Amino acid sequence: MYKQIASALLLGSFLMGSRAGADVYVVTTDTTLEDIAKRVGGNKVTVESLARAGDDPHQVDPRPSMVVKLARAKVFARIGMDLDIWVPAILDKSGNSQVQVGGKGYCDCSQNLRILEAPTAKLDPSQGDVHVYGNPHYLLDPANGILAAGNIAAALIRVDPANQPYYHQRFQDFGKEVVARLAKWKEKLASVKGLPVVTYHRSWVYFLARFGLKEYGTVEPKPGIPPSPGHINDLVKSMKADGVKVLLTESFRSARFPTLISEQSGAKVVSVPVAVDADPAAGDYFKLFDTIVDRLAAGFR
Repeated sequence: MYKQIASALLLGSFLMGSRAGADVYVVTTDTTLEDIAKRVGGNKVTVESLARAGDDPHQVDPRPSMVVKLARAKVFARIGMDLDIWVPAILDKSGNSQVQVGGKGYCDCSQNLRILEAPTAKLDPSQGDVHVYGNPHYLLDPANGILAAGNIAAALIRVDPANQPYYHQRFQDFGKEVVARLAKWKEKLASVKGLPVVTYHRSWVYFLARFGLKEYGTVEPKPGIPPSPGHINDLVKSMKADGVKVLLTESFRSARFPTLISEQSGAKVVSVPVAVDADPAAGDYFKLFDTIVDRLAAGFR
């Protein structure tokens, strides 16, 4: 592994030299941030994601190619809040001081986030995979795309101050489009506002809060813990009694438990992508949320 990384870094050094005078090279942890960075950076940037579109963000396997990308990067934009807990090891191996924590090209897109579910007591393994900084799935609230874009714009301006007006304008344009689209998405879900939804994992806290739906329960009894037969039986019984119609799950997850619960409860499974390009219909940031909202609305019909 280390020989592979050393060879990769040599290649990365060569490529860095060949990029003299080129665009600002931006690396992001996932494809959603990749799309946002492209929208903010426009023709001044080249952007690549470390994770693949269909990856579970909790369980991304580090690869030598990631070290190469970070070694070349002028800006590194991450989700943060320990969702991308796999990042520090490859970031350290990159040897690129500019994108280390505190470097001018380092961008934690959760900065200034209004955090939901911040722990108020000491955590222990019996609670499951609880995130120490609070719920990190903030990018599933489309409004938080504006927050991420603002943090990326600030990083681009730090490393490329000559183009500050350009980045600032593109950030403003993106924010205005999100606001306009958000109004349409809210309109599509207005008729189901206040209704209960079962989710697989607590990925949807920010999304449900934004659109006014209620999380009724989760397939996982605790975050990251597979359900037992007893948990499924109890969940199904409650769903049938209360008329819960929808089970919302991420498309990268196994269909085994959602299908079982659907068959026993009568609820409809709504499987959606949670990152840009994780589904053919979700080819950019706005199409991602078009897909989520349209499928969810259809699930209640």
